[in-house]
Amino acid sequence: MPFSRNLWDLFLVATLLIGSVFIWTTRMTSGIAAPSLTPAPGAMQPAPRIGHPAPEFTLTAIDGTEITLSDLRGQVVLINLWASWCPPCRAEMPAIQHAYERFRDQGFIVLAVNQQEDVATVVQYMHDQQLTFPALLDSDARVGAAYQVRMLPSSFFVDRRGMIRAVYRGPMSRGMIEGTIEQLIAETP
Repeated sequence: MPFSRNLWDLFLVATLLIGSVFIWTTRMTSGIAAPSLTPAPGAMQPAPRIGHPAPEFTLTAIDGTEITLSDLRGQVVLINLWASWCPPCRAEMPAIQHAYERFRDQGFIVLAVNQQEDVATVVQYMHDQQLTFPALLDSDARVGAAYQVRMLPSSFFVDRRGMIRAVYRGPMSRGMIEGTIEQLIAETP
């Protein structure tokens, strides 16, 4: 019988202790606001997703012209984030150039968004590789951050309405590039 009495006393003490902790915790947190679902200014925004609008940007091309993404509505756009020092980026450039030459008269444009290299390096690379599509300078990596680029190359296909329709992280093959472009060009604007 004494064992049962001790067990009962232990149960009572544990219940009182748990109840006290619950009351204390409730009082301490009652003034705390619920977490906000809106990101704080400067906080990382959600990654661009397929079926959502492409994040807007304006960048300067290596020829000095400014290009704004929304000005290209009505065209199929490949946004390719790259760097000349990146071997996979260099490997996919001939396929991108081929697609640009093949589809540019059908409403297709490439925006090669270089990540943080100086203009002389980018101009020299584009010239040496005989690349004729627009190369843009993202010197402060703002566009890379908006598109949450974690690896190069990263490519975003944007339809005529400005919506992201395909995302490729890493190098693309010629078949991947041209197949995606053909599908997007075939759609009614």
